[in-house]
Amino acid sequence: MPIALGDKAVADGMWRNDRRVFLPGMGWYNDWYLDRDLGRDFLSPHYYRGAAGKRPPIELVCPNVELWCIDRKSSNGDGWQVTGDWRNITCQPSIIAGDYHGWLRNGEFTPDIDGKTWPMPNVGPDYGRTA
Repeated sequence: MPIALGDKAVADGMWRNDRRVFLPGMGWYNDWYLDRDLGRDFLSPHYYRGAAGKRPPIELVCPNVELWCIDRKSSNGDGWQVTGDWRNITCQPSIIAGDYHGWLRNGEFTPDIDGKTWPMPNVGPDYGRTA
């Protein structure tokens, strides 16, 4: 689905990952991360222990419209522990994606810890779901 949305954005004269197309709260499975991670340098050990073989890695659009793979390693550690299904995903620890710093709890992003404001999207069960 994200490829089709990107292709449509380009056909409509926008950027492939245009923020007018990829809206906060949208999400999808990214199978290609599995090919990319042959050396296990991208996906987190939490993903390999819990979700590998059950589902592909998930990509979400954060409240600030930054893309975030919930199953990758973080810039400061092993990544996020992901629990729940698509409707009720919770990730630990907090998320820093661009200038958004908050949490994903039970399928909803929290307000930014540092006080920045965006509309707070819900990622489940059907809002923005492309996976």
